[in-house]
Amino acid sequence: MELFIFVDVSGSMSEMGKIHLQRNLCRYAAQLRLIDQEKYSGLNIRFYQWAQSVSEIVLQSDGNIPALNAEGSSNVCALSDFLSQHVNDTGRSMVLILSDGNFPNSDIVSFKTKLGTFTDLIIRTVAVGADADLLKLKKIATNNTVYLSENIASAIDGTIFGSDEPLTAPASTAQILQSATAETEEPEEDWDA
Repeated sequence: MELFIFVDVSGSMSEMGKIHLQRNLCRYAAQLRLIDQEKYSGLNIRFYQWAQSVSEIVLQSDGNIPALNAEGSSNVCALSDFLSQHVNDTGRSMVLILSDGNFPNSDIVSFKTKLGTFTDLIIRTVAVGADADLLKLKKIATNNTVYLSENIASAIDGTIFGSDEPLTAPASTAQILQSATAETEEPEEDWDA
C-alpha cells in the first residue's frame, strides 16, 4: 500500500508560516507507522514537493523531513502530468495534496480532465493556511471534500481507507428506523439465584 503526499512549495506557502506547517504535517505522516503499527502495517509513504515541477523529498538520515523552500508558482498541470505517468494501472493509487489552493481555475479543469480516466485514483486535499482556497482544493479532490490541516489524521485515513463512492443521505428518520435491524433482547441472568 503506497500513499503519495504532495507538498505545495510555491511562493504563497512562504506566507503566514505555511511552509513550516507543511513540514510538520509531513513529520506527522512519516511517524504514522510508529503510532499504530498494526493499522498502518505495509504502508509506504512517499513525499514529493511541487511548484513548477514535481520532485521527491529525500528524508534525512534520521527519517526527518528536510527544510522546505517556498518559491515560484504552483503548476497544477505539472502535478497532473506527474500523476498520470506514475499512477498504477493495476490498482488503487492514493494521493494526498497539501496546499493553499493558490492556483488558477483553468488549471483545475485540465487537472480533472487529465486524471478523470484513472478510476482507481483517490485524491484527497488538505487546506494549509488560513487563506486557503477551500473551493479550489475541493474541486481537485476525487470525492469533492477538503480537510483542514488540523485534521491531517482523518485526511490520511480517508485517503487510505476511504472510497469515492457517493454517500446518500436517508430520505427520512422513518427510513433509518425501517432499515435498522431489530436487536433481540437476551434474557437477563439472575445473579442472585
